[in-house]
Amino acid sequence: MSIFHVARPARGLAITKIERVVREARGAATVVDGARASASLAMRVLPDFTFPGVRAQLLRIAGCDVRRGVAILGEIELIGPRGSAKNLRIGPEVTIGPGVVLGLDARISIGRGVSIGPRAILHTGTHALGTDKQRMTPTVVGQPIIVEEGAWIGLGAIILPGVTIGRGAVVSAGAVVSKDVAPNTLVAGNPATLVTELPIDPIGAGP
Repeated sequence: MSIFHVARPARGLAITKIERVVREARGAATVVDGARASASLAMRVLPDFTFPGVRAQLLRIAGCDVRRGVAILGEIELIGPRGSAKNLRIGPEVTIGPGVVLGLDARISIGRGVSIGPRAILHTGTHALGTDKQRMTPTVVGQPIIVEEGAWIGLGAIILPGVTIGRGAVVSAGAVVSKDVAPNTLVAGNPATLVTELPIDPIGAGP
């Protein structure tokens, strides 16, 4: 029997997970790009840590710039207005864990060899500060995020709008990064602060 040949639940019972996902995807398609909604649906159905290359191709179909050798290990949530998938550029040999959220009100650029842990959030959208009557002004202000070559963003870390993570830097699990991180440094905490500088391998050195 095909896995898609599922008996309908009795009236009054909860609908199956696949049916619920399909309904959500159809609703999302009215708000965001159809290709993006379809890619999200397909990624949600695939088990985590399987078909990493297929997920990368789904992001390409959605309109993202995804280079060769990218491994997407689970569903990625793309947040942003219609057409904002084009704001995501993922360089070669990048690995992204399950549950990562990418807010694409402005460009997110991820360099070669970057690793992003599960449930990390990179969000480019913010708001200007208003008066005491309404502190969050309605208009979204996009500020790009850059993650340079070889950096590692840990589990559940949050990268706020306008931040650059320098080449070879490490952001510890759960850190909240509101300022640029210097190359080859390790930061941790909320707000993230410098913990240590990291060694740099000489050019051409082996492991």
